[in-house]
Amino acid sequence: MSLERAKRAAVAAAAVLAFTAFSGDARAAFNVKDFSCGTTPFSVNVDVSGLGSTDVCVTSVATVDLSCACVNNSGSCPQAANKATTPTTIQSAATIEPKNGRVHTTVNLPFSPTDASCTAPDGCGSGQTVKLIEFATQDSQPTFTLFQGPCGSTTGTLAGPLNCGPTSAQPFPGKSGSCLALFP
Repeated sequence: MSLERAKRAAVAAAAVLAFTAFSGDARAAFNVKDFSCGTTPFSVNVDVSGLGSTDVCVTSVATVDLSCACVNNSGSCPQAANKATTPTTIQSAATIEPKNGRVHTTVNLPFSPTDASCTAPDGCGSGQTVKLIEFATQDSQPTFTLFQGPCGSTTGTLAGPLNCGPTSAQPFPGKSGSCLALFP
């Protein structure tokens, strides 16, 4: 092979190597288009492109104060000590596989505040049941974070932490607000 041909071959090989390296970098340039609080409590919107086959992980955490009380058959809460506010921490991690190099979804923290969430108070009177009167997240929770890679082996933070709160509701205020009045 002549010296001129060898130079051309070396230049061509370098060009192919540079193109391959550039293409690899282009695939690693993730584009977080959206990472925002969802329209429903305990949710976050995720839109990331340029992932190739790289998974993403969305972690979420919230500490929720559950205020529960004993309710009588008429739907009122008696003025008694049979009430409790219990902090409950909910954590979640969701690995999401991209489709065509993109993840575009809403991720929900798996929490459904219902009467079944109440673990206290104990000792309701005859004919009384425990009901969830109100709930509220602490501080600015829930908090979501978006990571590169599957959950448990994430390689870098793409976005977050994002605070989507506080969140609160009063699913059962009681007749004439009698239950809500127990939790000033």
